[in-house]
Amino acid sequence: MLEGWRVGIAHADPGPFWLWFGLAALIGVVLFVIGFRRLRHARLLEDLPTSRIRSAAQGYVEFHGHARLLPGPPIVSPLSTERCCWWDFKIEQLQKDDKNRSRWVTIEKKTSDELFLLDDGTGQCVVDPVGARVVPSVSRRWRGRYPRPLGFPKKTSWLDGGEYRYSEQLISFGAWLYAIGAFHSQTAARYDDEMRDVSDRMAEWKRDKRALLQRFDTNRDGEIDLQEWEAARKAAIAEVRAEQVERSVQPDLHVLSAARDRRPFILSTKTEHELTRGLRWGGLAGVVAGLLLGGIFFFGLIARGLA
Repeated sequence: MLEGWRVGIAHADPGPFWLWFGLAALIGVVLFVIGFRRLRHARLLEDLPTSRIRSAAQGYVEFHGHARLLPGPPIVSPLSTERCCWWDFKIEQLQKDDKNRSRWVTIEKKTSDELFLLDDGTGQCVVDPVGARVVPSVSRRWRGRYPRPLGFPKKTSWLDGGEYRYSEQLISFGAWLYAIGAFHSQTAARYDDEMRDVSDRMAEWKRDKRALLQRFDTNRDGEIDLQEWEAARKAAIAEVRAEQVERSVQPDLHVLSAARDRRPFILSTKTEHELTRGLRWGGLAGVVAGLLLGGIFFFGLIARGLA
C-alpha cells in the first residue's frame, strides 16, 4: 500500500502536491507549537507552589480561595440578573443570508472587568480579571424571542425556541477558585508632607468663605483676624494628623492581575489537577498530530525524490 501511495505521489501534479503537502506541513507546525505550549503551561502550574495571601511574596503566585464581592454595589450578570463575581455573555440572532441559509450571528458580546475579592482564609486580595483565562462555575445557554432575555428561565427544554440565543458564564459568589497570576501589594500608609497637607486644607476652606466664617469667626465681625486664623490652622493640623493616623492603621491592598511577561493568568473553578490533566492530554495530542503531519510531509518529499 505504501508503495502505491509513493508512486501516486511521485507522479502527482506539482500544484496539488505542494498545496496539500504544504498545508499539512503548516498545520503540523501549528499543532506542534500549540501542543508544546500546553505541555509547558501544565508543567508551570505543577511546579508553582500554593501561596497564602497573608504571607505571599511579590510576583507570580498561585492561590486557592473563595470568590467574594468588594464592599459597594453588587456585581450582577446582565442576562440572568444573578449576583456573581464575574460574568461573560453572548447574544446571537438567527438570520438568513442571501441564499436563504440560516445562521447564528453574534449581535452582542461582553465580559466583566469589575474587580472582586479572593479570600483564602489568611487574607484577601483584589482580583482584576482583565486578560484572565476563566473557567467558570456556571455555563449555560438558552433561547428566547427578545434581544435581551427577561432573566434565566426556571425551566428549559430542547423544544424552547426563539430567534435569539443567549450564552452566559459566571463565577458565582462564594465559588471555590484556583487562581494564578501576578501578585503585588500596595501599602496603605504613605509618607505625608504635613505642611503641604495643612496648606491645602486651609486653601480648601478659604474657597468656601461662608463655611469658614461660620466655623472660625468667633466674634462675628464678618472677618477672620489673626487669632481666628491661628485657631483655623490648629484645626487643620488636627484634621490632617487624624487622617494620617487612620491611613497608617489600614491594611495593605493586595492585587492579583495579568502578568506583564505574558505568563498564564488563570481564574478557575476547576482544580489544578483537572486543569493540568486537560493541558497535558491536549498538549500530547497536538505534539503527536504535528509530528504525524510532519512525517507525511517528509514522506511526500522522499516520494518525489526531494529528500
